[in-house]
Amino acid sequence: MVRLNTILKYVLMILSAFLLLILPFIIFNEAYFNWSFDIDTNLASKFGDFFGGFIGTLFSILSVLLLIYTITSQYIETFKNKTKDHFFKMLDYHTENVRSIKVRSIETAKPDIVEEGRRAFVVYKIQFKKLLLAINNISETLDLNLNSREKIDVAYICFFYGQSETWIEFIEGKLSVHRSGSLIATEMLKRVKENESLKLGRTNQTELSSYFRNMYNAIKLVDNDKYLSQEEKFDLIKIYRAQLSNPELYILFFNLVSRFGTKWHKSNYITKYEILTNLPHDYCDGYNPKDFFDISYEEDEIGLWVENT
Repeated sequence: MVRLNTILKYVLMILSAFLLLILPFIIFNEAYFNWSFDIDTNLASKFGDFFGGFIGTLFSILSVLLLIYTITSQYIETFKNKTKDHFFKMLDYHTENVRSIKVRSIETAKPDIVEEGRRAFVVYKIQFKKLLLAINNISETLDLNLNSREKIDVAYICFFYGQSETWIEFIEGKLSVHRSGSLIATEMLKRVKENESLKLGRTNQTELSSYFRNMYNAIKLVDNDKYLSQEEKFDLIKIYRAQLSNPELYILFFNLVSRFGTKWHKSNYITKYEILTNLPHDYCDGYNPKDFFDISYEEDEIGLWVENT
C-alpha cells in the first residue's frame, strides 16, 4: 500500500508537470491562436473538440489518480494513527509503571526509607555497582580472566534474580555458561553474606521484568509498522528516550550488554534508534558505552562547544 501510494504520488507529479508544460504550446499554437479580436467559430469549435478530447481526457485521468491517491493516503494515515495511539498508550503504561515502583534502601539500617518512581533506579544503581565490584574482585582473586561482558552478565544475573542459599542452584544454572560458573555463584553469594549491612542479594525481577518488556515491545511496535516512515519511527522512539532518567539509562545499559540484550542486538534497535545516546560520559562505573555500541552520544556535542569557545 505504501509503495502504491508512492508510485501514485510520482505519477501525479509527472502528469501534472506534463499538463502544465504542454498547455501553453496548445493554447498558443498557431493552428488555433490568433491575435485579432475576430472569433473564428469554426476554429473555436475544432479547438474545443481537441482540447476537450485530449486535455480533458488527461485531466480525467489525473482526477481518477488523485482520487485513488487520496483514498490510499487516508488508509495509510488511519493505520499510522492506530500505531501511534497504541504506542502512546504503552508510553503511558511506562510512566505509570515507573511511578508505581517502590524500593527500600539496600542499607539494612534504614528499613523505613522507601524510594519511589525514578528515585528507585538510584537504589538499583547503587546495588548493581556493588555487585560489579564484587565480581571484579572475584575475577582478580581467583584469576578467572573474565572479560567485561562476562562480568556485566554475572553481575546483572545476580542483580535481576537475586541471591540466597535457597536460590543458589538456580543462579548456578544461569551462570553455567561462564567458566567456573558454579564457583562464581558461590563466591558471589559469599560476598553478599560478607556485606550483611547491605541487601545486595535482593531480587529485582518483579519490577524490572515488566519495565523492560514494555519498553522492548513499544519499540518493536513502531519498528515493525509498515506504514510509518523511518523518520517518523525515529521521532516516536526519541519521545520514549526522553522519558528515561540517567539512573534508568544506567540500568538499561547493563541490561543491554548482558544476555538480556540479545534480542535488542538482533533487531538492531540500540544502534538504529540510538537508545543510549543520552548517557552521560563516565557514568557507567568504568564501562564506556562506545566500547559496546556504535552510536553517537549527546555529550559528544560538548567537544564541539569547547572548540567554539
